[in-house]
Amino acid sequence: MSFRRLSCIIEELKICVEEGMPILIEGRKDEKALKKLGINGNFIKVSGSGLKLFEIAEMAAKSSSKVIILTDFDKKGDELAKRLSEDIQSLGSHPDLSIRRKIRGITRKYIKDIESLPKHMDQLELEERPR
Repeated sequence: MSFRRLSCIIEELKICVEEGMPILIEGRKDEKALKKLGINGNFIKVSGSGLKLFEIAEMAAKSSSKVIILTDFDKKGDELAKRLSEDIQSLGSHPDLSIRRKIRGITRKYIKDIESLPKHMDQLELEERPR
């Protein structure tokens, strides 16, 4: 059941990306993981850009009226999501944390970061559809 629910959320994310919404992620490994799941979009990385958080929020807000925030599910990721959300909202754009919340709700006990998502999906698929 979890595999199906998570697959639906991944499909929802793909649709958002097709509609041109950027995805704010923490770093390169997150981008690699999402691409492995078939999500190829406008990824804006928080780490390693050399930009301040507000500048990243500005860049995201300028590119779309709705921005998906998909930071990790640890304390640092929570803080980043909160700050980015506030900054994006203050710039007149709409931060979307719903996909992050849904993924976290399903994976809470198992993974703490976006980069672990493909492996977790594979494990769930094996459990639900043994070969």
